Amino acid sequence: MTLLIGLSLAFTTLFLAITTVIRGNTKMIAMMRVFGYSQKECCRAILGGYRPMSYFGFAVGTVYQYALLRVMVDVVFRDVEGIPVYRFDVPVMSVSLAAFIVVYETLMFVYSGKIRKVSIKEIMLE
Repeated sequence: MTLLIGLSLAFTTLFLAITTVIRGNTKMIAMMRVFGYSQKECCRAILGGYRPMSYFGFAVGTVYQYALLRVMVDVVFRDVEGIPVYRFDVPVMSVSLAAFIVVYETLMFVYSGKIRKVSIKEIMLE
């Protein structure tokens, strides 16, 4: 249940962030296309700067969750019997990182198609 809530919040936040960035930059995208920039160059200029920060956020979130779970196990539940020793699980983290990369890059690919559909004519009529 907690996993589903977390994933729902994460996808909603990512969806809102990407949509807001693209809507906020429609005039810039249109002008870049008028000046002859390719779709790939437009995508790199608009969405490319967020890629390093998203991977940095994944790393920070991983460290934060590990530290939080260590504190919970070692401090809060130290007197409770039967609590196993908590260790960092590198294979599970690797699978999580791979899944994150696949989902993030897929969303960037899908939204690059939305950048392609920005109409120069509609922007000029505003």
